[in-house]
Amino acid sequence: MSTPDASLPATESREHVPAPRAPRDPAIAGVLSPTGSPLPPPGTAALGAVRVWPGEGPLWSWGPWHPRELRTAACARARLVAVGQCLADTATMRRDLERSAADGHWERLTRWPGAYLLVVMHDQGRLTAYTDPAGQFPLYYARHGDRTVLSTRATTAALLAGTADTADPTTLAAHIVCPTVPELTEGHTTLAGVRHLGGGQVLRIDPSGSLRRGTYACLDSGHGGAGFAETAERLRSALTDSVSLRAAGSTRVTADFSGGLDSTSLAVLAARASHQPLDAFVYHHPEAPAGDLEHALAHAATTPDIRLHVTRGSRTSLPYSGMDAEGPTDQPDPAAVIGARLRLRLDHIADGGRAVHLTGEGGDALLTAPPSWLGDLPAADGLRRLVRDGRALARMRKISPAHTVLRALRLARTSKPQAFEDLALQLEQPARHEANWLDAVAWWAPPGPEAAWLTTRMRRRLAELARDCARSADSDPALATTPASRAVLHEVRNSAAVQRQLVDRARPLGIWPHAPFLDGDVVRACLSLPLPHRTDPFTVKPLLAAALAGLVPEAVLQRRTKGDYSAENYRGARLSAEDIRARLAASPLADLGVIEPSRVIASLERAVAGLSAPFPALNRLLGEDIWLASRAGGKEPT
Repeated sequence: MSTPDASLPATESREHVPAPRAPRDPAIAGVLSPTGSPLPPPGTAALGAVRVWPGEGPLWSWGPWHPRELRTAACARARLVAVGQCLADTATMRRDLERSAADGHWERLTRWPGAYLLVVMHDQGRLTAYTDPAGQFPLYYARHGDRTVLSTRATTAALLAGTADTADPTTLAAHIVCPTVPELTEGHTTLAGVRHLGGGQVLRIDPSGSLRRGTYACLDSGHGGAGFAETAERLRSALTDSVSLRAAGSTRVTADFSGGLDSTSLAVLAARASHQPLDAFVYHHPEAPAGDLEHALAHAATTPDIRLHVTRGSRTSLPYSGMDAEGPTDQPDPAAVIGARLRLRLDHIADGGRAVHLTGEGGDALLTAPPSWLGDLPAADGLRRLVRDGRALARMRKISPAHTVLRALRLARTSKPQAFEDLALQLEQPARHEANWLDAVAWWAPPGPEAAWLTTRMRRRLAELARDCARSADSDPALATTPASRAVLHEVRNSAAVQRQLVDRARPLGIWPHAPFLDGDVVRACLSLPLPHRTDPFTVKPLLAAALAGLVPEAVLQRRTKGDYSAENYRGARLSAEDIRARLAASPLADLGVIEPSRVIASLERAVAGLSAPFPALNRLLGEDIWLASRAGGKEPT
């Protein structure tokens, strides 16, 4: 599906903060107009901007790229650039480009191994951009007069469009209280006027300047037609190829090794593919253990090709420590509050030199089921399966089986427009309790007490957007998915955003994080099987266990627990409470009309007292506060 996208209005009246200088992070950018763009984007000449395609073309590149992070190919009728982790060999890229130019089947270029943004310049002057299925490598764009500006950085697109000083309060608010409902601000960024081309989407720009965006592949669960065994074999092939290609193309490969299924499995695969022992890393805070260390030690002891390194946390690595030390980011980073911990971990990895570092990001999103999965069961597998699985899940969480099954049946009868109407009411009348697991047996988890942090005006604005979505939900095929399948897609997109921020954070150290679970082949393999067929409350990640049987020790695939970092959150909040209070009291978010600081501080006091508090929402809010403050302070990305 492709739709016109000619106008890019802000979603809220514009508020101004001082404009940042041209970013120093690596990027490609360009200005497309009927008259051409002979000069590099303003402000980038001093950064050594060069044309992406030598001698001609509207796109420019600059910055400290990793080897093979920016790749190009050309033939007589087209040129392309792949940004990210394209693992295809050069001959394949050139051959497939020539085939696509001849037969017009351009989407074959999106099927190479790895994950990457693809931009194709056609000989007729058209430009087409394809994002990777997970959305790890997005494209940002805006309009400025008759020109279209493009960039892999939102801040660069804003700079080129002349809106670099413009924050979007509505999008900031939605990201705090409704992170699981991206439809509210679909395509918008936190910079007003700058649009976001997300996972699995395509943008087409004609020589006249007209834009059309849409999706080029359906990632809704269950459209592949394959059975469980076939999908497991497909996943096995995709993951082993993904890891092997990275090991073969890198001088040093390292990996996370939490003792969990995802990162530990990748580390074992990498050790098998490497010619030398693999350095693997587990984080452990002695005063607030997350429960990972004992599993990591046990698994490493049975895998001689893995050298386990323990990164030990301290008081200075707790969440909320040293938040002012965080440099500017392209978009707000919820992980900014754990920046000290991430710096400690990355420094430890970098002690051994530059590396491609494997993470398990994306595994949970693809291989576990969201609570809303129960609402899909009546139509997919019948009432008997719902009762069986609902009772099992309820017992695990010590909640009522009857209430669980009834909630699932209610969800099965709730349309998406009705869910948006319910969301509008929840925003207008915020709940006083945090959402629990049973609340999430819904189209999305309802906003918790953090909704009360917003100003009345902003809550009304989000409620209006929810009602707008209710009116269009049934008419937009792109939104017509089941509750569980849309939840999975959202979690995949969220994992991609987390990984993207980690790549930026690690770049100055020469560490290049890779997430094989976010590769296109892996995402497509997992989502080709209907969710009820790839999950089971009695087995942990059955599809992964079947895919890696015989390659990964069985003990790794049987772990049922995950690391719990909540103790660090509470300890860090208590130690940094004074700094957090001061930051909230003077937050730019209040100046933008987004939050009432006193209400957020009240939630903070609950956390300091050891009571339940919405830490994820607080982290998102502080990430936005840090982002706004860094822009207002005129800090320059490095």
